Amino acid sequence: MKNSLKFFILLIVIILFFRGFFYRSLISYVDNGTRENIALTNPDLINLIDTELKSKNTIYNLETIANTADKITRNTLKFSSSQVSKNPNDIFYSHKTNCVGYAAMFNSIANYIIINQNLQNEIQCHHKIGQLHLLGKNIHPFFDSPFFKDHDYDVILSKSEDNEIAIDPSVSDYLGIRRIRASN
Repeated sequence: MKNSLKFFILLIVIILFFRGFFYRSLISYVDNGTRENIALTNPDLINLIDTELKSKNTIYNLETIANTADKITRNTLKFSSSQVSKNPNDIFYSHKTNCVGYAAMFNSIANYIIINQNLQNEIQCHHKIGQLHLLGKNIHPFFDSPFFKDHDYDVILSKSEDNEIAIDPSVSDYLGIRRIRASN
C-alpha cells in the first residue's frame, strides 16, 4: 500500500510538472478562421500596458510579446461561461469573459505592443477561431452546447523567420499551459 501511494503521488507530480507536454501531445487546435483585432481605446488598459513596457528593459520579440500579453491577460481576466462582452476595452473593467474574450484581450495587447515597439513589419498576431482535436479527432461534434461550437486562441508569428507561437490565453490562465499546438 505504501509503495502504491508513493507511485500515485509521483505520477501526479510528473503529470503536473509536464502538463504542457501532455496537453500538446494530446490536444491540437485546427484553424477554422480568424477574428478581427479590436483596437485598444481604454485609457486604463493602455496605461497598464505602457507601465508594464516601461518596467522592462528588454528587446521585444515573439517570446517577450507573448509573455507580456499573456501576463496582463491572466492578471486581468476571470473565466465566465455566461454571455459577456468580448471587447477588451469593456472586459478590462468587468474582468469576466469566455475564451473569445481572453483571445481578443491577448490579441489586442499583443498588437498594441507590436505597434508600440514599431514591429509591424516583423511580427503579426492573429486571433484564431479553431476546433480542438484530441489525438487527431475533432471533439466538438460530441457536445451539444453552443459553448463548444469552436474555441479561440492566438498565434504570433515572425514574418522574417519561420517561427510562431500559439497560445490559448484561457488555458494559460486556468491550467498554466503557456503554449499550445496549432495547425492550419
